[in-house]
Amino acid sequence: MKASNAALLLLALASPGVAAQSTGQPAAAPAADAGAQRFDELGLTLRFGPDLPLSRQPKPRDARVPAAWAGTLGAAKLTAQLVLVGDAGMGLSEPSQVLELVRSDLSDRRSGGNPSFRFDELAHWPGPFGVAAYASYGRSAERDEQGPLQVFRVAGLLPDSGWLLDLRARPELPAADAAKVRDALAKAVTWDGEPRDARWSKAEAEERWQQSVPEDLADELEDVLRTPHYVILTNSSGGKSFAKKMEECHAAIRKVFPFEEVEGRRLLPVFLFRTADQYFEFFARAFNATVEDGRRTGGVASGDFYATWYEAPGDPVHIHEATHQIFANRLGLGGAGSWFQEGVAEYMSTKDNERGMAAKAVEKGRHVPLAEFFKVQSLIFSSDKEDLKGEDASGNQYKQAALLIEFLREGKWGKAKFLDFVHAVGAVPRNDLGAIEGALRRVYDTDVAGLEKEFVAYCKKR
Repeated sequence: MKASNAALLLLALASPGVAAQSTGQPAAAPAADAGAQRFDELGLTLRFGPDLPLSRQPKPRDARVPAAWAGTLGAAKLTAQLVLVGDAGMGLSEPSQVLELVRSDLSDRRSGGNPSFRFDELAHWPGPFGVAAYASYGRSAERDEQGPLQVFRVAGLLPDSGWLLDLRARPELPAADAAKVRDALAKAVTWDGEPRDARWSKAEAEERWQQSVPEDLADELEDVLRTPHYVILTNSSGGKSFAKKMEECHAAIRKVFPFEEVEGRRLLPVFLFRTADQYFEFFARAFNATVEDGRRTGGVASGDFYATWYEAPGDPVHIHEATHQIFANRLGLGGAGSWFQEGVAEYMSTKDNERGMAAKAVEKGRHVPLAEFFKVQSLIFSSDKEDLKGEDASGNQYKQAALLIEFLREGKWGKAKFLDFVHAVGAVPRNDLGAIEGALRRVYDTDVAGLEKEFVAYCKKR
């Protein structure tokens, strides 16, 4: 997900050292004394409690910043703001996406960000925080022109936008005080509306189908199947066996790339069409593309959904695309580049022997050097091209990407550091070689050249 203007705005408004613009309203009493602070137009109530001594400040003039606070905790100065993020047109469907907007903006080198930015702690808290019955929390150590600071962020969803409570401490709090702040924030926000049905109501499922499929299929929804992790929208009679296969894919992916199950997250939508032609039509409509473009794919994961047609539930395309869907919507790791995104998906959908030819190519020096490979915008762009030996260049690159993931997980460094690397590199901007190398140094204490050397050695011994 790309950072929006709303994300850029919230970061500018919440920058430490920038005073709120006064509207002439007097400052309110400290939150700890005043008790609940109500925002009727949002349905939100904030209560900070005695462990988070914040006083209400004059309201900023920007309508997207309903309130600001300031205070002290020990030797640290605290500033906080409530910020509205995005709008109904942005398609925010999970609180975690609000934090992803922040992370994306803070790591964007083009806007002066730090490509190595990451959250030091991430968590999800169940409760009445908004339309989604949970909030996402992130803590990070940051630096600005005034020096280091510590930032705590809590995000939730409203019917037409996201909300973000951004609290900053300067200097960094001692561990005991940071824990108090975390606990206070977990209890600080309450939304009094009716939470959504995380399993999708019948009306929501039907509406999603009608809005998404070609017009001639709008009335053909035959079944809505719910599993523990998916909602299958289909006009095919094979929905039940396909739903079972998707759960098997989910379990296999989560075993290799673990992630927290969060109560309140929506089931992941899957469009399962009866015929390939219906899927190709859907593809063309969804991506403003041609039917011929759709014929080059066996399925597609984009946004929150996966779409395909019913043919063989055991087709490896399903776990490949399910991996993309999970990385985007559960792990929140959409960065690094095509080599990483396709690498993890291809690793899940291929067997050891299928990656053997790629290993031989690396051993003979016929692979794409990693410094170049990491900058490839899309591996699929060369899918209709052949290399000098008449081989499918894109297919070879897909296998090289899968082999690289295999090496990182099963080679010299092994599983002990693998997940650290996945989370470090998956959060950096795509194709940013410097940021990718930064992740390599943090996790493996090596650079791209060192990685290449170890990768080649692994393939020679494989």
